[in-house]
Amino acid sequence: MLSQAKISFTKMKKNILMYGIINCALFIILFLSFKYLNFKDITGLRVINYLALTLVSLYQLHSLMKKRHGYIAFLDSFCLTFFTGTWAFMLFSAFIYIYSWCDPYLHELFIMDSTAQNKLVAAMLVFFEGSGGSIIIALIAMFYSGIYQDGEASI
Repeated sequence: MLSQAKISFTKMKKNILMYGIINCALFIILFLSFKYLNFKDITGLRVINYLALTLVSLYQLHSLMKKRHGYIAFLDSFCLTFFTGTWAFMLFSAFIYIYSWCDPYLHELFIMDSTAQNKLVAAMLVFFEGSGGSIIIALIAMFYSGIYQDGEASI
């Protein structure tokens, strides 16, 4: 059975910031590719952002466990994934807000009646939807780290 990995708060913070930026870059690449491939009207494709966040978060946990030679506790893995996802979607919503000034039709994807709406609404929706999705992904990551804690898998 593996021992618990000792990760300091500063290492956690650096890891969250780095992987949040990586996730945000992935979200931006996906967003721009959907836009230029004319898939932007299919709103269900936003779920691919959550798939990308899930895969990157599981890789983030696995690389931390491999580097520290131990498992990450349930709550630590939950917080790590949740804060990484929230940070990534905060950065992505800032990008959406800035990009909405270049593309005036962007907020029509998020709101039906866009005649008198603020450009900030699309960014706020992306942030809150992403933060909610980060909770679910954090639960998945928590159970992923649990298989290492219980000794069901090894690094």
